[in-house]
Amino acid sequence: DALQLALTLEYLEASFYLQALNSNVLDQDSTGMSNAIYEQISMHESAHVTLLEDTLVSLGETPVAEPTFDFTVGGAFDPFNTQGDAATSYAQLLALAQAFEDTGVRAYKGQAGALMGNDDLLTAALQIHSVEARHASEIRRLRGLKGWITQNQRGAGMPEATQAVYNGEENVNQATIITTDLGDGSPFTLDAATEAYDEILTGDESVAIASLFIVS
Repeated sequence: DALQLALTLEYLEASFYLQALNSNVLDQDSTGMSNAIYEQISMHESAHVTLLEDTLVSLGETPVAEPTFDFTVGGAFDPFNTQGDAATSYAQLLALAQAFEDTGVRAYKGQAGALMGNDDLLTAALQIHSVEARHASEIRRLRGLKGWITQNQRGAGMPEATQAVYNGEENVNQATIITTDLGDGSPFTLDAATEAYDEILTGDESVAIASLFIVS
């Protein structure tokens, strides 16, 4: 179940980046950085899909079929510029990428416990998890934000509908230790304490977020 969830999320990301590259919306970035970054991330996500599919087959399982995605969420977004407002589409393309990558990082972390009985599977999942974290940081910096999450803040320009991706990140209790009590002299601030640790998303929470973009 953990691998099938991971595969569904990777399908979503792989499809999103391919459609983004085919839309030419990234040409709004005169530096060319967005295109190069999306091309690299797209290759990573496709490789993740292949690895997870092959791993499930090797376990005698049938990989879940790739869903049909609607990245407009019923017309609420226009990330691929079907309505002629390229600047708005570009901003939405970056915002959705941030939401997907931040979700992926927290979702993989949330499934780690389910894989602890198999060293090979846990290793593969953690290898993907670390790359997803690099993606998340890169996309956030592309949007002019810090590379990490502060409290439960989704960041400037992020639609309110993405708040579920960030809920819970305000936690300061790590292994029964209150992180805002730590530090030499003055204790760590709430911002610093939450930035230093990342929280999990449960399987149900991850599915709820992904389901916003799944048609069937």
